[in-house]
Amino acid sequence: MIFALSMSAFAQSSSDDDDWLSADSPKPATSEKSTGSYDGTSDSEFANDEEYASAYARYKTQTTSRSEISKQRKEGFSQSVFVGARVQGGFNTFLGSNSDGWGAGWNAGAGLIIKISMFTKNFSLVPELTFNYRHYGYEKDMEVYTNKAKLNIMLFELPIMFRYTFDQYDFFAAAGLHLGLKLMGDTEFSSEVKEGTSSNGTSKSSNTFVSTNMEVGLALEGGYMLTRNVHVNLRVVQCFTNLLNQGLTVEQSFTNSTLLTFYTNLGISFLF
Repeated sequence: MIFALSMSAFAQSSSDDDDWLSADSPKPATSEKSTGSYDGTSDSEFANDEEYASAYARYKTQTTSRSEISKQRKEGFSQSVFVGARVQGGFNTFLGSNSDGWGAGWNAGAGLIIKISMFTKNFSLVPELTFNYRHYGYEKDMEVYTNKAKLNIMLFELPIMFRYTFDQYDFFAAAGLHLGLKLMGDTEFSSEVKEGTSSNGTSKSSNTFVSTNMEVGLALEGGYMLTRNVHVNLRVVQCFTNLLNQGLTVEQSFTNSTLLTFYTNLGISFLF
């Protein structure tokens, strides 16, 4: 009888212990939740983990900062460098010793232009690469006869201009170095005997005076910005190297001449 009562009491105690364990013991986390990651929302299982949340916030800040820096670099580059096209045309002549007789010729060209901001938004470097064609005409009265000549030359021009922009007025002014590289050229000279003289007729010769392969000079210009991307300008160029190759010139009228190119042209640029 006593043994039976003892066994009943022990069974009841074991049942109470099992109920206490099942009610108070934490349930093990499932594998799905244990592999979850913090996404910054209150639904995440790590939302109340201050250390994890702080690390995630730093990660988001660094990612955003890098993205903003990259965006600003791209925008800054696009705003500081412009590439475009330029067309120009104008008039030219020669200055220098024994250059009288050379009248006003003409020139026309087109090419590429780059505008690069420097130091501040008002200063910029503006190099160009332009293909240009020039025609020069010569005529001089020698009493009994008249000398006439023409010079045609095709060349690459490389002006390197330093520009200052007056933003409030949309005007700009520039100065820089001018380089000209000859591609090809030809010349023609003729002497026409005047009517009423003892002899009549015209003598012609080709390439008896020759142009040099390069010229160097200074350029000045002023312009106006019609829009941010469309500019017009007036440029004046004075070269200080002789365009006449005296070593290859056999025409007596030009053997002691110094031909310094002077020209003015109007141009329009389209920047992108």
